[in-house]
Amino acid sequence: MASGTGGAGGSQPDGSGGASSTGGAGGQAEATWPTGCEEQPASIRTEGAIVELAFELVLGGAPLLFGEPNVAPDGSTVTPLNVRFYASHAALIGADGDLVPVDIVGPDGAATPYGVHFYNAEEPGSATLRLRAPAGSYEGVSFVWGLHQACNVSRPETTVAPLSEASQMTWPHTGYLFLRYEGSVAPPAEGEGGSDDPDGETATVPPAVHMGGNLVMDLAPRVEVRGALSVPASGSTGKAVRVVLDEVFAGATADVDLTGFVAPPGPVGDELLAGERLRRGLPDLTVFAFGP
Repeated sequence: MASGTGGAGGSQPDGSGGASSTGGAGGQAEATWPTGCEEQPASIRTEGAIVELAFELVLGGAPLLFGEPNVAPDGSTVTPLNVRFYASHAALIGADGDLVPVDIVGPDGAATPYGVHFYNAEEPGSATLRLRAPAGSYEGVSFVWGLHQACNVSRPETTVAPLSEASQMTWPHTGYLFLRYEGSVAPPAEGEGGSDDPDGETATVPPAVHMGGNLVMDLAPRVEVRGALSVPASGSTGKAVRVVLDEVFAGATADVDLTGFVAPPGPVGDELLAGERLRRGLPDLTVFAFGP
């Protein structure tokens, strides 16, 4: 049976991914993430360079055009209408595999509210995840794809953006959504595979994927972006990070055992089941990858 904790690289139930609490490559000793969910979190590091990671949605190896028709590898036409997700508890991956916790910061270099980054495809300015990191050579980047549990259990009516109700990520009684994807899907034209599946039972592109956790267990998955990353002593550096929708759709439609899934109150829609399949299948997927 698939692990109930999910997460690429085998994340731990507490969402830490088994990270070492010590710094690395010039980092400060015993650096770790804040345990709470303060609007103005304490800095993990007081100095370092800024690493800018620009998220780019891709489908079939090509940039995904938001709000416009895109042809998927299966021949269907996909029009994404809502793509949002959180990133928190970011780290750099050391040569030994240990995680080096870093701050998530805004354009001004100050820690973001709650130490969280919120991506919204409708807001181009949200595409860049900025990290304040110690100098050194690393094997990649890691982050919780969603909210760490202290923020997941916070109350939207008492928080500010990006944890307010305006985020469209609130999930009654069960915390927040980690990923919200919605779009329209037109089947392949006749002769491209669509005519043999009139009911869409073998469709590879779901119309919606809602991935979240719950208030009892920390189920937010930790994901990795593997590749050489050199951080200077000061200034900034950057890389493009592809968000591979092919992998998201593959995970959301995979044959995954959902035993133990605790749904939120109310009707359980296909989008919730798609999100849970994705969350549990993440160890076998490469949703995030450095661009060329």
